[in-house]
Amino acid sequence: MKAKVIACYTLADEIQKILPPEIDLELLPYALHREPQKLQFELQQRVDADTQHDTLLFGYGLCSFGVVNLHSERHTLVIPRVHDCISILMGARKIYDVEFAKYPGSIYLSKGWIDQGAEPLAEFKRYSETYGEVNSQWMIDTQYSNYQRVVFIDTGVGNREELTNYSSEVANYIKVDYQEQQGSLRLLEKLIQGDWDEEFVVTPPGRMVMQRNFL
Repeated sequence: MKAKVIACYTLADEIQKILPPEIDLELLPYALHREPQKLQFELQQRVDADTQHDTLLFGYGLCSFGVVNLHSERHTLVIPRVHDCISILMGARKIYDVEFAKYPGSIYLSKGWIDQGAEPLAEFKRYSETYGEVNSQWMIDTQYSNYQRVVFIDTGVGNREELTNYSSEVANYIKVDYQEQQGSLRLLEKLIQGDWDEEFVVTPPGRMVMQRNFL
């Protein structure tokens, strides 16, 4: 197997921590998540352009259907059978499902999510540059009015004290509870090591990634 990982920057540190030197890595901007059709287009472009590998491993889940309809005539495509990278960071889809059942209104942070500014405090600062602080605060209050907590997922990368302090600051900013949860690199390790069981969607050459495969 000559493999390459194609992943979101939110997972960069976790993947680089365990990636062996013989497997290549290409990272895509987090902002593509905001436009699932563009994410799908960009991923397909990477698939079509690759002529050096026979297997493409994705650091994505279903991700607002961004991986749906991906296809290749030359590659095996392997994707974790999860909704998004939060389950990947937790190490298993079932762990996320348990948490979601208890607290559906959760904002999950990790080093990658913080680095990419994918959280309310960073969004407020970005909005303020265009809309001013008063309007931006209204937008944040409206957007996050139904959330219950902020949870930092500790995957063992980065400066833990700095990351937890900042995550707590985010929780205080939107006035919700703050919690921490132990993360895991288990699912990423299985992806990279080729241990593809029922936790993965494996699409052989000539086939297409289907939405129903993630159910």
